[in-house]
Formats: sequence, structure tokens, C-alpha cells
Amino acid sequence: MNAITHSSEKRAIIDIGSNTVRLVVYNGPPRAPVVILNEKVNARLGKDLDKTGAISEKSMRAALSSLARFAELLRLMQVDKVECVATAAARDASNGPEFLEEVRGFGLSPRLLSGEEEARASATGIIAAFPGAKGIAADLGGGSLELVEIDGEVRSNGITLPFGTLRLPELRADGPDAFAAIVRDALSKRKWNRGKGLPLYIVGGSWRALALQAMAAIDWPLDDPHDFEISAEEALQLCRIFEKGKLRKADPRITTARMATLPDAAALLVQIVEQIAPSRLIFSSWGLREGLLYQQLPESVKAEDPMLASVSAFARATFVPVETAAAVAAWTAPVCEDAPRDGNLRHASTLLALAAMRTEPNMRTDEAMTWALRKRWIGLDKRGRGMMAMTVFANSGLTDVPAQFGRLADQDDLDRAIGWGLAVRLCRRLTGGMMSALEHSTLTIEEGRLVLSLDETIGALYSTGAGKDLKVLADWLGLEPDVRVADRMPAEG
Repeated sequence: MNAITHSSEKRAIIDIGSNTVRLVVYNGPPRAPVVILNEKVNARLGKDLDKTGAISEKSMRAALSSLARFAELLRLMQVDKVECVATAAARDASNGPEFLEEVRGFGLSPRLLSGEEEARASATGIIAAFPGAKGIAADLGGGSLELVEIDGEVRSNGITLPFGTLRLPELRADGPDAFAAIVRDALSKRKWNRGKGLPLYIVGGSWRALALQAMAAIDWPLDDPHDFEISAEEALQLCRIFEKGKLRKADPRITTARMATLPDAAALLVQIVEQIAPSRLIFSSWGLREGLLYQQLPESVKAEDPMLASVSAFARATFVPVETAAAVAAWTAPVCEDAPRDGNLRHASTLLALAAMRTEPNMRTDEAMTWALRKRWIGLDKRGRGMMAMTVFANSGLTDVPAQFGRLADQDDLDRAIGWGLAVRLCRRLTGGMMSALEHSTLTIEEGRLVLSLDETIGALYSTGAGKDLKVLADWLGLEPDVRVADRMPAEG
């Protein structure tokens, strides 16, 4: 298992956007920060900015009132690492400098991001969430739309367009053909011709709301919009329905404010998809704020697997020693088939399976499945979720595949995950997770037999229950069970 940085320190981002002013406080592992406070105010600093050229007095007061509260919350929470940034509205407004000066009066140090810096920070959030991502990052805010190319890192060719959600109603006022021409001409003037046939990574609250509505429309088995993936063709089909604003039933998780912007956001996405022609859309809950955090990390921490970092931190909170989980994963490795793209998936699944044993017996299976399918594990795709859920299922002795798992991973992957879970079940029930027992026993495959070898010093650990677990795993793998205790004849499986 790769080394993971477990140090935890509270840090905060204040994001002064064109639509919302938001405070997010994070804790947890640096590579996979956990939100402990998330508060926003719809100050709408960018409302009517195109008409007046200035932030309205009402919007400014709302923003300053919320920022005063945020500053006090940070003082009470004793958060010392704070980054405060302002984006399109403060950048474009004639009274933006005056507004930021008042913000400094609260002891904050707002940094005005250029359009390029905003695009880079958002794209960095994508890279942090999807290591090695290649495609186009598209971030829709209240005042602007940022597009930037990514290829494992952020390319220096991002653009900012005045297509924020506060501006879209007026841009769409003359009908769909006129709006399409506006978007097409804007991309042409900026000479944007990149992204064809590549993934389009989607960021922004209004587009996440769109993802929730799309997930409900297709009865998707997961409910976290992060890493929700859909083909470009299916996205166009759904967005052409959503842009008309006549939804029969809105997803209850979408706020009224977001629901109001959803038709405009859908209409813009139709145009972006038609112009760029991506292969598929991948929605991200990580964007500008997480990108800013990631930029602060040393290279050694950036190189960590965010999925393993987040699962490790969660397991530690349930009193599962990461070292024990690593030992169990190593003990089961000789009989567990890992695909090259699995990376740390089996290690993380082992951690979650062991964590499930720390809760009440009647809750273990359901709770562990909920963790696997619903908890946000950054860096874990739908296939990984399906396999992780199947691992914790098999760890409870269950090998029937729930229908929803089959929509996430193919049968071969799920079958391998069942083997992972059954191996963890045997290991933990035989050894109790004790390091000395793990060190004096092995599980191997030899000439069509699944061989459990025990030193005589721990031979008493082998029981009828362990024998049943060994046979179930052997049967699943198509092998014959075989138990060997040092200096003794093979025991009966």
C-alpha cells in the first residue's frame, strides 16, 4: 500500500463569486480534504452587472454581511490557513476595488483572480479529483464560463467567456437560434477548437443540479453527482428537454434557486457539447476551491492516490489500523486476481470491509454497502464503487450480486471482487486481524488446491468456521481446500 499523509489541519477557502459567496472549511488528509463546514449566501454580486457596470448596494451589503460572519466563524473555529478569492463580479465591476477594500476590514485578504487564474484553479480541481485526466474542463459560475484543456496537468490555453448563469436569461431572450449564434461566435473569436472526441469535465453548481436531474431521469443507482458520467448523445437528449423548463418532477435535492437556473444551464450545455463534440461528460464536485487547496500541496502529497487517502482516513476513524489492513491485503494477495487498472482498489476495499466490522452486526452489510455506493470517495469511479460494494458484501458471506451493482461494473469484475471479499472474510475470522497470526500463516494456490498453511504455534486458530470459510473461497475459485499445519499431516478442509 502506498504511503499516505495522515496529518490533519483545518484550512478554509472563501470564494466570492458572482452568484454566491461561500465559506468552506476542510479537515482530514491533505490529499483528500473533508468538508466540515460549508456555508453560502446568494448575494448575486453579478446581477445586472452588464447593465450598470457596478455591484448593487443591496448585493454588496448581503455579501459583506456574510463575509463578516465567515470571518467570525473562522476566528471561533481557530482556522489559521485561509485563502480568500474573488472572481468575475469583483473583477468586472467598477466598484470592485471598493468592495474588496471593505472585505479587508474583516481581517481577510481577498485575492482577485484573473480569468486565466480562475480557469486554471478550476481545472486544477479536476486534476486533483481525476488524476491523469485528459480532456476539457468547463466551469460554469454566476458570471462566467471557463474552458481549459487538461492532459494530466493544466494547459496554458484556458479562456473565460461571459456566459455565467446570471447572464444567460438575457442571452437567451431572442430565442434558441440567436443564443446558439452567440455561443458559436464567442468560441470562434477565441479560436477555440479543442476537445473533440475527448471527455468534457463539468464543474459548477447549476450543472451539478443538472446532473442530479439527469440521474433521476435515467434511474441511476448512485446519488452522488461527482463522477457521474454520461455520453454526449444522451446528455444532448436530456438537456434539450431540461432547457424547455417543463420538468414533470424536479429532483428533491435541487434547491429552488438552482432549479431556476437549470433550463439556462441546460441550454448552454447543449451549445457547448454541439460545438466541442466531446466523447462524454463527467461531472465533478471538485473545482476552484479544491484546486486552490491542491495548489498548496507539496509534490509528494499531490502524488498520493486520493481514493486511498480518503478511505484510509475513514477507516482510521473507525479504529481500523491502516497497517493491519495492509497486512490483510498482502495476506490475501496470492489468491486475489488484480487487474492492472485496479491500482489501490483492493487495498481500499479491504479497508472498508474491515471498517464494517466495527459497527453493529445487524447494520454491517447495509452500512458498508452505503459507504461504498454513496459516500464520496474522490478518485473512485463507478466500476470501483461496484467492486468495492461487492467486496464488502462478500465479506459478509453474500455472493449474490444485487441488480444495481451490475450497472456499475461488469460481471467479471464483480466476480473478482467476490473473491476479494471472501478472502478477507477468511483472513479476519481466522486471525482476528492479529499481526502475529498473519505473520505465521499463509494462503496460496498450489496445483489446483487452495492451501492454508499455519505454524504449529497458532494451529489452534483453525476452527470449523475457518474451515467453512476456506471451502467457500476454494469453491468460488474452483479449487480444492487444503489446510496444513507445520509438522502435522494436512488437516481436513
